[in-house]
Amino acid sequence: MSAAVFRHPNLAAQAARGQSPAVAILPVVDRLRRTLDEENQDIGRRGGVDYAAYTLSKSQGLLELKRLGPALAGRPAGPALRAALEDLRVKLETNRRLLRAQLQAAQAISDIIARAIRDSQSDGTYTARVWLDRDE
Repeated sequence: MSAAVFRHPNLAAQAARGQSPAVAILPVVDRLRRTLDEENQDIGRRGGVDYAAYTLSKSQGLLELKRLGPALAGRPAGPALRAALEDLRVKLETNRRLLRAQLQAAQAISDIIARAIRDSQSDGTYTARVWLDRDE
């Protein structure tokens, strides 16, 4: 076993019992899937979303997966792990699309607000609009 296995307490205990390191990754993947489900549902409700908490949870899960990776390298993934990882991939893609839509909406709103502020602070002296209106 590599040293990476023994840096993670769950893997060290499983290695001592002769269990596959793949057993340790399933709970991590399941936590990430639940987190993504919750965040996607919160975004879908169009209410307040605690992005900081979700980001922290997803970052923690990514860190755990990264630490487990070397112990799993070269080992075959069982059907349960393959299915869980595929489901995680789908949930991540859905999350990416929802977050992208949220960011685009926020950008559109900030553009509207910035334009309104600019227009309210200008008397029109230096805008092209005055010259365009005269030509019509």
